Amino acid sequence: MGEGKISPREAEELAVCFVAHARDLFGYACVVTRGDRALAEDLVQATFEAAAGAWQALRGLAEEQRQGWLCRTLANIAVNGFRREAAFRDRLPRIEALYRKIPVDPLEQAFSSIALERCWRVIQGLPEQQHAVALLRWGLDMKESEIAAVLDMAEKTVSVHLYRVRRKLLLQLGADYPFDDGTAEGASS
Repeated sequence: MGEGKISPREAEELAVCFVAHARDLFGYACVVTRGDRALAEDLVQATFEAAAGAWQALRGLAEEQRQGWLCRTLANIAVNGFRREAAFRDRLPRIEALYRKIPVDPLEQAFSSIALERCWRVIQGLPEQQHAVALLRWGLDMKESEIAAVLDMAEKTVSVHLYRVRRKLLLQLGADYPFDDGTAEGASS
């Protein structure tokens, strides 16, 4: 077979691997990219392209080892991309979803930008799991059950993390707090 080509049997095995790991890998990519869904999709695709090239070695690995290889490869691809393109380092995730309305007034938009920046700084400073939960919930609009599956944690744990994040945002942002639905007091998201 020519370079870069895999047999139909190997392609089938790789497809099974994709089905088994793509969703979790996408969740991991969303965390790595701080919520940039398009970049996360690109990273997953590049990771599976690398997996196709290394399939002879990967096909003999146990599922857990294969998953580890996929995660490490995705992280390496992301780091290489971040190094090559300075624009990636400066990208902020799309957290405009935290706000219920898009301001039209330039002054209101300026205040909203400041509030979003403050909100972003709070989220950036959260412990790793709370940070990941916040990005998946508000950056990617995932449900608690989906977040639990992606991060391999109990749905109740996700709820607790979201509650704690909301409380921290409320305490640190005061009037700029992005929720007006009483969820900081323990209601479900």
